[in-house]
Amino acid sequence: MTQFSTSDLGRWEDTYRTLVATERHSLTPDGTWMLGDKPGLLAVFDGEEMVYLSATRNLAKALQGVLREGSEQEMRTLAAIVDLGVPAKTAAARARSGPTAQRVTKLLARLVYSVAQAPVPQLEALEGAFLAIADPRYNGRTSLANQAIDRLPR
Repeated sequence: MTQFSTSDLGRWEDTYRTLVATERHSLTPDGTWMLGDKPGLLAVFDGEEMVYLSATRNLAKALQGVLREGSEQEMRTLAAIVDLGVPAKTAAARARSGPTAQRVTKLLARLVYSVAQAPVPQLEALEGAFLAIADPRYNGRTSLANQAIDRLPR
């Protein structure tokens, strides 16, 4: 696989650096209450390792969905698959409710996040490029490739 660096981002390198180097907040209701309905990029970290990266038109709504049991959200599903070993077929439902959902919520409570503003027309393009650079544990290309191989029929 080709290895990319931040210099490949061109004029968007500063936005990426802002996302990974700015102040981080706890991924709890207390740490997310101040966000408004703004578009931007969301990066979630476990210590210094980026585990999830997403572009969203509403940062507050995206973070509240991650925290709330009962919501079907990509990050909750990926955390169940990658960290808890839940089969991909049932991961979304199990991450939404029940004992697995409680384990996912407990897992997510130890994570921190940062955000960066980005123009709405470029959100998807920036998300794709930043994913290629960061390769986060949950939704990066390495993780998705491993999940694709795991889903192959035996």
